[in-house]
Amino acid sequence: MTTLTETIKKDFEQYQLQAEQDNFSAMRKQAFAEFEKLGFPTNKHEEWKYTNLKPILEKSFQATCEISDRVTDFVQSSVFSKIQSNRLVFVNGALAKELSIILEKDDTIIIDSIATARHTHQQVFNTHFGKYAKFEGQALNALNTALLSDGAFIYVPQSKTLEYPIVVMSISDASDLNVLAQPRNLVVVEKNASLMLVETYDAIGNHVSFTNTVTETYVAENAHIEHYKIQQQTGESYQNNFTQIFQEANSTTNHITLTLNGTWVRNNLHFYQNGEACSSLLYGLYITDNQDFVDNHTRVDHAKPNSFSDEKYKGILKDQSTAVFNGKIMVHLDAQKTNAYQRNQNILLSNDATVNTKPQLEIFADDVKCTHGATIGQLDDEPMFYLRSRGITEAVARKMLLNAFADDIAERIKIPELVTLLENEIDAKL
Repeated sequence: MTTLTETIKKDFEQYQLQAEQDNFSAMRKQAFAEFEKLGFPTNKHEEWKYTNLKPILEKSFQATCEISDRVTDFVQSSVFSKIQSNRLVFVNGALAKELSIILEKDDTIIIDSIATARHTHQQVFNTHFGKYAKFEGQALNALNTALLSDGAFIYVPQSKTLEYPIVVMSISDASDLNVLAQPRNLVVVEKNASLMLVETYDAIGNHVSFTNTVTETYVAENAHIEHYKIQQQTGESYQNNFTQIFQEANSTTNHITLTLNGTWVRNNLHFYQNGEACSSLLYGLYITDNQDFVDNHTRVDHAKPNSFSDEKYKGILKDQSTAVFNGKIMVHLDAQKTNAYQRNQNILLSNDATVNTKPQLEIFADDVKCTHGATIGQLDDEPMFYLRSRGITEAVARKMLLNAFADDIAERIKIPELVTLLENEIDAKL
């Protein structure tokens, strides 16, 4: 059986035979050299202490652009096809044009694929690609940079607001074989512009899938972005997802991650506040069952004064599932008047479920207000008893309490269909 490492080397050799001699190819060559130097991270790495890649490395994968007929049916029946939106659909990392749709009339707004945009919009692409999600010291970022297949390129020019949200659907079609996909997204929102973006991750088929995604987002001065990430990969699916958001002065970003399904999910969400008066909002909800595993690693760098961040991640765990939360707030020396808040709250619905949580603060400025904390527990007996005493069944009472637990995450979502999706998933899991 061919190992994942052997597959990766073979794929890069094939890429080298077809590569153009330009800066893009040179960067990919450097990234592959970095990956070879680092290798896959192990539990000996502090950032991967509770996260084991061994189940992925033991399997054989294939990079492919082939898709089955089931994909069309899946997209058409998806809740996201019912949302009036611009839609880019990527299957096994490649754009499926026939399933994508662009509703925007303003041709200064670019909604395209990386594969096309790096040629047709070279100036913007070269200015931003690879500038925020660094691959030095980051093995899986380096792997993605070296072997990226395709992904979304989104550019919102100065003072523009889209009429419709953008939905980027990433589907792993493992109907016929074990699939390896390396999507790469680049999002640029210029000064005074705004964007609503939804990323979705799904898997179909009975084979195994491994998706290694990197998203770079640049938010210019006084710009605003609403960014929702929905992960619901069924079957035996593995996903590593790295998002780097770079903010300039007075910009605002609201980022919500909903992990609703997935055998193994690792989310890395990093913010860098490069200007004064930035606002970074990070909210997440993960619901796990069976032996599923989810790991959320976050980092907010407050590099300039008078900025704000608010982070709240919540987990609901069943069966023998496991969750990891590692959140770091880094307040740099010049970042006076920083306000930063971080909470991780978990409810265990089983004695066999496990949570490893580590909220962190590193503060190098002296005039700041920062708090962090974590809780792990079970449903409170008192409200359960109150509801039961009013004639409500135990199952319904549990659903009511868990919906209430998730409500402060759901209320921050501005697309009603996504709120309904979340409520339905809580009901299904219980």
